[in-house]
Amino acid sequence: MKIGSIIAEFNPIHEGHKLLIEKVSKGNDCTVVVMSGNFVQRGECAIFEKSERARAAIENGADLVIELPLLYALSSAEGFARGAISILDGAGCVDEVWFGSECGDIEKIKEVAHLLNEESDSFKERINELLKDGYSFPKARMEALKKESANADILNDPNNILAVEYVRALERINSSIKPVTIKREGSGYNEKEITNEIPSATAVREKIKKGKEVNLLYPYKSKPLFMSDFDLIASSRLKTISKESLLNIPDCNEEIAVRLKEASKFNTVEEIIKNALCKRYTESRLRRIIFNMIIENNFREFKEPTYIRPIAFNSRGTEVLKKIKSTASLIVSDRGAELKNDEIFNLECRGSDVCALLRGELSGKEFLFTCLS
Repeated sequence: MKIGSIIAEFNPIHEGHKLLIEKVSKGNDCTVVVMSGNFVQRGECAIFEKSERARAAIENGADLVIELPLLYALSSAEGFARGAISILDGAGCVDEVWFGSECGDIEKIKEVAHLLNEESDSFKERINELLKDGYSFPKARMEALKKESANADILNDPNNILAVEYVRALERINSSIKPVTIKREGSGYNEKEITNEIPSATAVREKIKKGKEVNLLYPYKSKPLFMSDFDLIASSRLKTISKESLLNIPDCNEEIAVRLKEASKFNTVEEIIKNALCKRYTESRLRRIIFNMIIENNFREFKEPTYIRPIAFNSRGTEVLKKIKSTASLIVSDRGAELKNDEIFNLECRGSDVCALLRGELSGKEFLFTCLS
């Protein structure tokens, strides 16, 4: 059995995602998706509840959906990719990982990934010089790499960045999983208007937020959540947390902590971000810090995944799940009670409980959750 995989957020699933699933399915016997849960990499909550998004993936061609724990989902591109790839590799039987990219050229992606992994002394020095000049880290890294590669500009596009990080993660652990990229089609990643048949997830979320009618690939029933729903929680938490405690949050440093505390007089996440932002730091980084603050994520260093947690599957997915249970180097568990002493899972529970609160639901759902089949 040849197993292909996708790392996704499906926030929500759209025609571009469906096209990727179809291409993976044509080249493999089964398609496994590692999907973020309640929060996403750009530093926001997922719009719909994760079990619905997992079911939407199954309804649109995937066979098995595995959860990407919040620790990795609400992380930098590097942490997001490293966590997801480690889970796929830990399954012990995945053959390929497929992903979209703006460049659509796996050799260019591999070259850039290898150079970033090598991280020569001269390269690190150039980055540090650019950071001192006020560049954000992503921009400094791309500019520093131009001295070593004619392909450095691919780091200017969001899907290329994730693609490079997937390949970097595969190379780091010497994984046998083969990376496969396809050229991204349709609207740009951050396009806020639906202009063609393959809109961006950003455009779909914008229409939902404005209460406009939009054609979705799945009949979601859960209350949609947006960043503004977290205003009261975020602003009250930021007003009361100490600068020292902020420094325990992933990706936070002295300057960011000071800027966030100074912006804590504002009462919405949008206003806080706007007033704390400067050119050295991306909006996504500040949003991730705020959401990680809310759920008290104090994992400053990368922690390797400890479990594989299936969320939804069909009949083919059932067979793959059986295979994974016999080949995996990680714990395979669909019952929250089995993971009650796991630090990564406990972080997941805190994030889930906050989202449940905002949807008017009871907490503790993670311990009651069972796979959808």
